[in-house]
Amino acid sequence: MAREICISERLVTKYDIPRSNTVQVRVGGIIVESKLKVRDNLNGYQISPSLAKSLHIKSSKKLRLRYDSQEDMIHLGPVIGILATALPNRAGREELDPTSLQAELTYLSHVGRSIVGLVYIFLPSSLNWSSKSVRGYNYRFVSANRGVWESSLYPLPDVVYNRIASRRSEIRSSVQTTLQMLNELPYTRIFNPSYLNKWQVFQTLSQNELLKPYLPETCKLNEESLEKMLNKYSVLYLKPSNGSLGIGIIKVRKASENNIKFTIYYRGRINGSTDNAARLLKKTSVYRKDKPYIVQQGLDLCRYHGSVFDIRIIYQKNGHGEWQIGKKFARIAPGRSSISNLSRGGRVVTSRSLFKSLYKRKSLIEEKNARINELCRLVSGTLDKESNGAFGELGLDIGIDNRGWPWLIEVNSKPRKTTETERSQIIMRNSFKRPLEYGSYLAGFPVKAGSRET
Repeated sequence: MAREICISERLVTKYDIPRSNTVQVRVGGIIVESKLKVRDNLNGYQISPSLAKSLHIKSSKKLRLRYDSQEDMIHLGPVIGILATALPNRAGREELDPTSLQAELTYLSHVGRSIVGLVYIFLPSSLNWSSKSVRGYNYRFVSANRGVWESSLYPLPDVVYNRIASRRSEIRSSVQTTLQMLNELPYTRIFNPSYLNKWQVFQTLSQNELLKPYLPETCKLNEESLEKMLNKYSVLYLKPSNGSLGIGIIKVRKASENNIKFTIYYRGRINGSTDNAARLLKKTSVYRKDKPYIVQQGLDLCRYHGSVFDIRIIYQKNGHGEWQIGKKFARIAPGRSSISNLSRGGRVVTSRSLFKSLYKRKSLIEEKNARINELCRLVSGTLDKESNGAFGELGLDIGIDNRGWPWLIEVNSKPRKTTETERSQIIMRNSFKRPLEYGSYLAGFPVKAGSRET
């Protein structure tokens, strides 16, 4: 059978498709010349088995249609590829821990089935550049906590959602080469292209005058900047510019003129003391390992039942490319720790519970939330402008001081999302689904929340 696409009269009129004998049909990165037939009695469109085979798709039922007038071709999609560097539990022999980092991929695959389009996980080694195809994977659950990865051949994606799980994996030469080659493809867009550098983020955000009141003073770490900051603040934090999960953070407290105490958050907590900036740098050098660090103003933060906390916000673009809060919760540091990361023993409470405990009055809680929403909007807008819209989701860590003022402690571009919740299953599911809906938007197929538009 010939390569052929049949389109209803309604769709031809709706999208103003030229009535020619042939048309180019694109799915992801594959373009195929096809015969075009217009039918009055057809609902939607159909493609021949021969065309489906050439496009590396099994069925067109889960693909939407649009006409790309600039390229003069029919575009069927979206095709969304989720880039990872490894598939967890590939053999499917062990139960999947729902709180693990790897569980994100299996859940993303599961949620991807509800998207009108093709969604698959792929690895740098999965790509076949010459055939413009990808060996993609989807996870099929065989029981509540057990499943298997199934592979199939797909076209190169319209959109790549970068879910590489660690900075170490991302800087590998093979991964960087893959990202560069994907970025050079004419019909592929990437979002969340890389992890963020804390110093570069501070420099970008501090250029926005409206953001300055929310940013703790921050400098590149060296002896001169450390000495200057010790003279200004009684508490400082030294942080790796390219760090994650609270690893390598050093809390510095000036107890007196010649007594500087410090705590290194490494494998556990390591305490020490010294008397000046130069010796502090020397004593901590083995843990900093010549990595670039920043030194940041310590804040007089309020506490929740005696514990340090921060507000974690998963800020995401939706199926129309608009930013919105995906998840919002408080992370409570364990015991006397100053680090609230969940990977370091922190626990979660709802932001509603936290604010009710701190502020009581509804009007005051609404005021605090409005201020935090404005902060999120300013941060995302500033980073969007600088990166030309490269990010589809951000994780913002916000501290609240004793005056009730919010401070932006950190921003990251690969926020962890747990697949287990004792609270709203809908909020948890939507936080995974929303980036896929944003991918659909980037591919040219905007989608409303909850829509199954075809």
